[in-house]
Amino acid sequence: MYLHLPFCRDRCTYCSFATTRDDSLQPATVARLAAQVQSWGNALEHPRVDTLYLGGGTPSLLSLEELNALTSAIQGAFDLSPLLEATLEANPGTVDFSWLQGARRLGWDRISMGVQTLDDELLGRLGRIHNGTVALESLELARQAGFHRRSGDLMVGIPGQDLSRVLEDTRRLVATGLEHMSIYLLDLDKNCPLKADVGAGRLTLPSEDSVATIFEALQVELPRLGLLPYEISNYANPGAESKHNSRYWERRPYLGIGPSAASHLGDLRWTEEGNIPAWADGRAGVEITELDAAESLSEIPMLGLRLHRGVDWDRLRAEAELKKLLPLVDSWESQLAPYEQGGLVIREGGNVRLSQRGMLLSNGILSTFV
Repeated sequence: MYLHLPFCRDRCTYCSFATTRDDSLQPATVARLAAQVQSWGNALEHPRVDTLYLGGGTPSLLSLEELNALTSAIQGAFDLSPLLEATLEANPGTVDFSWLQGARRLGWDRISMGVQTLDDELLGRLGRIHNGTVALESLELARQAGFHRRSGDLMVGIPGQDLSRVLEDTRRLVATGLEHMSIYLLDLDKNCPLKADVGAGRLTLPSEDSVATIFEALQVELPRLGLLPYEISNYANPGAESKHNSRYWERRPYLGIGPSAASHLGDLRWTEEGNIPAWADGRAGVEITELDAAESLSEIPMLGLRLHRGVDWDRLRAEAELKKLLPLVDSWESQLAPYEQGGLVIREGGNVRLSQRGMLLSNGILSTFV
């Protein structure tokens, strides 16, 4: 289950998510989140949940009383006996030891920290509210508070960023004992202040070649530092992989609650409207889609090839045969053949996966299944 808390102290220059700085909406939004948790728990007859994720926005802006109210609602509406992981997103500079300790006592056992970079100049360019020193201090406070599973986000492709600085940041973060790292490419496909600056020529994005060079260097450096790849953009100590995010790539059912939150149940997909005031007072709509058999089948390789272990292709073909969709899989294999010949796709027995270079070019390869 995923809950979206859409409040931020300030808005980053690259952000296009459903977030707001209007904290006057926070009490009503938190109350409706708790009410929706209870409503869904009743509708689904108290289902079992094995991973929780409170994302945003900045969930670390919640008071401990608000976090306790949400946690209690979840515990009352869902069966958490199989719970494996409960993750909180947090931004450096919005947490203190007391808050972290309180969150840990409530049962949240993993924290994902939005570091992005340790370069203060680049952080200012991104509109982040913290500096590099505060990021490292926040990670240490989380460790002291009992979060033994800590993840840090590292962003690649920031204007003015170079390879040496990315590698320096990586080493400094891993030296804190960080157990997990997510590598994100700066994405300016939607309108935001940073996109306007780039469009006006005030800032210049790194070239695609330089970004690819950074990704390739991280593919070497992170395993050398003990964090192994398990998904295109995610690295972890053995056993510290994000169980929650892995559920998405494995196409497990998930429930999302909150403005812009998405859900997946069987062949149904729905996304709640991102208008935060409308969502808080119950006026927001929901966009619902039901996948047909071909769309449902295509999700298996489109998501599964993001994982380093790849896709059980023999099992995929068996499922396609049951659905009378083998010609579709044959078409995919034909389209993948040039990638396989070029060493971007690797077939090992009945398994298909992307090579390291294939991971860098995954968007083009995965478009095969769209």
